[in-house]
Order: sequence, then C-alpha cells, then structure tokens
Amino acid sequence: MTPGGSEQAAPGIRAVIDTAHEAFISMDGGGFITDWNPQAEETFGWLREEALGRVLAETIIPERFRDAHLQGLEKFLETGKGPVLGKRLELAALHRDGHEFPIELTISSIGLGDRSDFHAFLHDISDRKRAERYVAVQHAVTAALAESESTIEALPRLLEALGDGLGWQAGGWWTPDERGTLRCRLAWCAPNVEADAFERTSRDTALEPGAGLPGRVWASREPAWIEDVTRDLNFPRAPAAEQAGLHAGIGLPVFSGTDLRGVLELFTRETRHREDELLWLLTALTQQIGRFFTLLDDRSTALTKLSSLALTDELTALANRRAWDEGLERELARARRDGHQLWISMLDLDHFKAFNDDYGHPDGDELLREAALAWRGLVRVTDLLARYGGEEFALTLPDCDGEAAALEIVERLRAATPRGQSCSAGLVRWDGKEETSVLMRRADEALYRAKRTGRNRTISLG
Repeated sequence: MTPGGSEQAAPGIRAVIDTAHEAFISMDGGGFITDWNPQAEETFGWLREEALGRVLAETIIPERFRDAHLQGLEKFLETGKGPVLGKRLELAALHRDGHEFPIELTISSIGLGDRSDFHAFLHDISDRKRAERYVAVQHAVTAALAESESTIEALPRLLEALGDGLGWQAGGWWTPDERGTLRCRLAWCAPNVEADAFERTSRDTALEPGAGLPGRVWASREPAWIEDVTRDLNFPRAPAAEQAGLHAGIGLPVFSGTDLRGVLELFTRETRHREDELLWLLTALTQQIGRFFTLLDDRSTALTKLSSLALTDELTALANRRAWDEGLERELARARRDGHQLWISMLDLDHFKAFNDDYGHPDGDELLREAALAWRGLVRVTDLLARYGGEEFALTLPDCDGEAAALEIVERLRAATPRGQSCSAGLVRWDGKEETSVLMRRADEALYRAKRTGRNRTISLG
C-alpha cells in the first residue's frame, strides 16, 4: 500500500475514520505512516499531508522507545506474532512540539498478500492520568498528615509526597524568625537530583517579605509561579538553582485559620508555564495542611491545659500534691548536686473545722483561696507553694542562708493569713542524706508540735 492508500477504503468506512473521536493511524510494514485522520492531527500536531509518508517511530514515539518499537516490528514481520496486537495499551507518545503525553491505544494488523499493514485507534489520556495523579497525591498528603504527630514530623513527608507525586524535584519550608525575616527551616530534594549546594544556599539565605519566591508569597499571601527561576530578577538563589538544574518554581502560602504559618516551595528541572488546575490542587492541599496545623495547635493547647490541670489545685490554683511531689524531688536533686541548703515548711490553718462549722463550707473554701492568694505574693520565685491537702499547705525554701532566713519567709506568710485567722507551721532542713519520706515525716512532726503547743506559731526542728 502506498502512502495514503487507505483513501481507497469504502466511502462509509472513510467517513467513520474521519469523524472518529479517537485518532486513527495506519503504518505499513516498512514503518511509514499511511493514514492519519483529523483527530490524529489534533492529537499530535501534524497535518495529514505532513504526516503521510513519514517514519512513524520518528514522528510520534519518544526516542528512548524507538529501538523497542523497531525490534517488535521486525519480529512480527519474521514470525507473524506480536505480543501487543489486539491489546489495550497505555504508552508515552510524542507531540510535534516535543512534549510527551500518555495515550491509550489498540493495534491491529491486516495481512495483504506478502505484506502487512498496522492500524491503531488511540486517544490522549493526559486528563485521566492527571486526575489519577492528583488523587494519588491527595491520598499521599492525607497519609503523611495522619501518620504525623507534629509539624516537624509531617513537613518532610509532605514535601516528598507533593514532589514525588507531581514530578517536582526539590522543595522547602520557610517561616519568619523573631525579626520577621524568612528562613528556610527544611529543604528536600528527590534522590536523583544533585541539589546539595542549592539546599545549603536556601538554608543560609534570609529573605525579607517581598524578596525571592517565599518573600513574595509571604507579602502577597497568594500562590506564586515562576516559569524559570534562573531568569527571574527577584530570585536571589538563581545561581544555585542553575547549578542544580532547577527552573520552574511554585510558592504556596499555608494558613492556620487566618494566620499565615509559612510558605511551601517546589522546584522542577523543567521550564513550566503556569497551570491553573495544578495551582488549584496545590491550594486545596495546602488548605488541608493548614487545617492539620490548626488541629495540632488545638491539641497542644488542650494538652497544655490538661497538664496544667493535672498539676494545679482546682480550688486555690496552687500546685497540687502531685506537683509538690515532683517539685520536691527536683529541688532535692538540685540541692544534692549543688550542695545548697533546702528547707521545707508545712503550714496548717488553725481551727479550720470550727471555721467551717461557724460559717459554712463555701466560706471555708473562700478562706483557703484567700490564703493561697495572699501567700503566693510573698514567696520567692524559686519557692514552691502547694496545697498539700485539706487546709494544709507545703513550701520548699531552696538556697536559704540558714534557719533565720527560712523562718523569716514562713513568718511572713503566717502574718498574712486572711480574715483574722491564725496559722501554725513546721520547719525543717534537709540534712543532705535523708530520703524524701523521712524529710516529710520530720516536717509533719514539726507542724504537729506547733499545733500541740498552742498553735499560731512556727516550730523549727533544724
């Protein structure tokens, strides 16, 4: 069959071919194109009269696949067998302008005497592949977030998921320092990319709002797309990017609520024009990432509150018994390490049961709150005042220079006991060796002696 020989097909068949929604291509046994319908023109960019008679492999097959195509053709001509015939295949195709795109096709062969012709119906599946890739990226981002306990843990996974899934080879995460200058907190690159110098440059670069890709995103609070960062006048890292072979760049703001938390950037080795559909996807993904940051913030706040509640007495807002036990162990360890004196005092409101009986428990609770408030303002920053239980309070007095200094603080507290009530106290010094339980038992004994000998006093056992 000579080029264009399928023109001899019946008029009805010719009409079907020419009006088909799929590209139709025919090739003879020598590998030359013999038919090319209007949809093929639109798909590959070659007009029919240009395509007819061209070598098919050089026209629509990417160079790296041409040897395999020719070997398969030769094998079929020799044996009459072709493993790809009659099967639905997904392959990469080459457009006239040089870009590659995915196609789906089915190839058939018709023997005509001593020669064979090959026919294929095919169509561009770029949209479908892009949708599949976008869904896969969304799943990868969701998985990265679900498997992470913190932003520090999530960000490397997010950059990898976005880069690998969308074909970008490098990326970074930028946030402002205390002066508002943007800094690269994390850099990522694909395994097959030599971008160490670009990563170092990114980490060493400080950008003011408006400067560079992260800076312009931070200033505008909008995504930014640079077709070629090596030619952009507002991209300070251009020499390092050129060395790494990076060209197109995207910057994406990440919000937590209305707060701008940082800027994600991605780079590719290709020069790419702005793709609104891709920007829409990335914006949706960064919104998802921002919601994750908000959830982490809320969880952190809740955990901090729970932790505070676990260590705080609900009535007086002082440290509770658990916080006291932990604080005392820390002070003992410090005194043991540094050789400083540590004094412990136990304080108890006198006749508290009688006060409750006379005025009621609500007034009793109010007395405890007032005492805690008054005493909190009289202790040193280094002291730990806690509600030990009931009307009993405990106080650590680290670094007191002798009994007189410790006794002065305790007496100051007793004198500030509100509502004309009195308070008894016991005071002891840790001997540098005794266990915590022994120390607390001695403090209790000192308090007991103060109450037994008339109350409204402090007894020190040294």
